[in-house]
Amino acid sequence: MIVIMDGAALLIFLVSWIGYTRYASVQAKRRHSLSSIMHHFRIDWLQRMLRRENRVADMSAVSNLERNSAFFASSSMFIVAGLITVLAASEQVMGLLNDISFVQPTSKGLWEAKIGVLVAVYVYAFLSFTWSMRQFGFLSVLIGSAPTPTESINDQVKRDFATHTARIIDLASRQFNLGLRAFYFSLAVVAWLLGPIWFVVATIMIVAVLYRREFRSTTLKELIRARGLDPDQPALVEPNPLK
Repeated sequence: MIVIMDGAALLIFLVSWIGYTRYASVQAKRRHSLSSIMHHFRIDWLQRMLRRENRVADMSAVSNLERNSAFFASSSMFIVAGLITVLAASEQVMGLLNDISFVQPTSKGLWEAKIGVLVAVYVYAFLSFTWSMRQFGFLSVLIGSAPTPTESINDQVKRDFATHTARIIDLASRQFNLGLRAFYFSLAVVAWLLGPIWFVVATIMIVAVLYRREFRSTTLKELIRARGLDPDQPALVEPNPLK
């Protein structure tokens, strides 16, 4: 019975994670979200960059974004190493948890499976963050190759450059968001160590927090207004170019 409950809780977790990721991706094309509004600002950033001779500040911004991904990637590896150490001391850790009254007793095999799922989540986060780092590296090359204001290049070519470069930033940021989302859902897996009911409750709470921050937060509303858009209007898939 305990194994069935744990299996059902794991299934709910996976469906919630995959389902929310898909939901957020689709809804970002239909309504305002943090990812959709930031796309507008990225277009603005790159179009203004093309009007500047000095791109030091732009390269610095890209470096900051890349450092964020690097920090979480290295953190993921440290956490994986720590979890492997926990596996080596499974009996001692299980003994400590079993002394807590509201923790459901579990077999060693199930305990190791739970830690294994947690390791898999952080490995996924590591892969997402490292791919994000590489894409931000590509972005550095693109900014270095960007046409200068004094070059006689067609305005349409410049607009296309800004649009596609912004798309690279979108893709890099999406991978960063996927890795960060894995960190959020890893907290639900930690709750699984206490029991399947805690696992399900934590999963629901994580989904609620993510939805609130990505689609209903005050930060999102202020970003929308800062771009001169109406929070109550549907999001534009592609923002109008700057005049």
